[in-house]
Amino acid sequence: MSAFFHKKSLGQHFLQNKELLEKISKIKELENEYVVEIGPGSGFLTEFLLKEKPKVLTAIEKDLSLKPILNKIKTRNPKNFNLIFNDALTINLSNLTKKKIILVGNLPYNIATTLIINWIKNYKIFKSLVVMVQKEVAQRLYAKVGTKFYSRTSVLIQANASVEEKFEVKAENFFPRPKVNSSVIEIIPSKKKEFNYESLDKILKISFLHRRKILKNNLKNLSIEVQKKINESGINLSSRPQNLKPDEYIKLSKILFC
Repeated sequence: MSAFFHKKSLGQHFLQNKELLEKISKIKELENEYVVEIGPGSGFLTEFLLKEKPKVLTAIEKDLSLKPILNKIKTRNPKNFNLIFNDALTINLSNLTKKKIILVGNLPYNIATTLIINWIKNYKIFKSLVVMVQKEVAQRLYAKVGTKFYSRTSVLIQANASVEEKFEVKAENFFPRPKVNSSVIEIIPSKKKEFNYESLDKILKISFLHRRKILKNNLKNLSIEVQKKINESGINLSSRPQNLKPDEYIKLSKILFC
């Protein structure tokens, strides 16, 4: 471990508090489950996950300098531990197994939101996602309609999943120590409606570009016919972006882009 140098460019902050690591490993029942760990780092959480007896634990790590450390865990657990060195942003998790996945990970700060949005698009492959992210990122993910943290990210995730904060993790529990606290959250996919994800994202980017403006002013040049359809759907164009529910944004995306 002494030869390893943490890489700021990869957003590396390793949780080393054993009580918290064990707590994370027990949030979901992992015995005989197909578990994927993103960014195992030095394997602190990996060891606790393996104690929960998953059917298979697949760890995905980008940093090749961690290979000697993680290979030791592989040697001790040859039957149910797979180790993949690849970029979590590009790897297709659906290729790992046909079974539903429980994903666990302390996500790199610099790409956490992008990772979660990418995964939730493919929600059907997951049973649950238990991830640790910056506190502010967590607040945006589970934010309620009308609150200051409710945003494009909130809608994209909550359109087909529920989000629950499990507990907060103080900065002093990490090495190197970050400047902010983190939160462990669970995301449970629960698709309710069919919709085009790209169309939804497009309307959200337009709507939340100016949070203080009403929707009608953000959605410029709407025809009388389109405005009529929107009003008939029950959406109030005089509302501000943070006051529309995910289902209403889905309706809006269908009216404007489908």
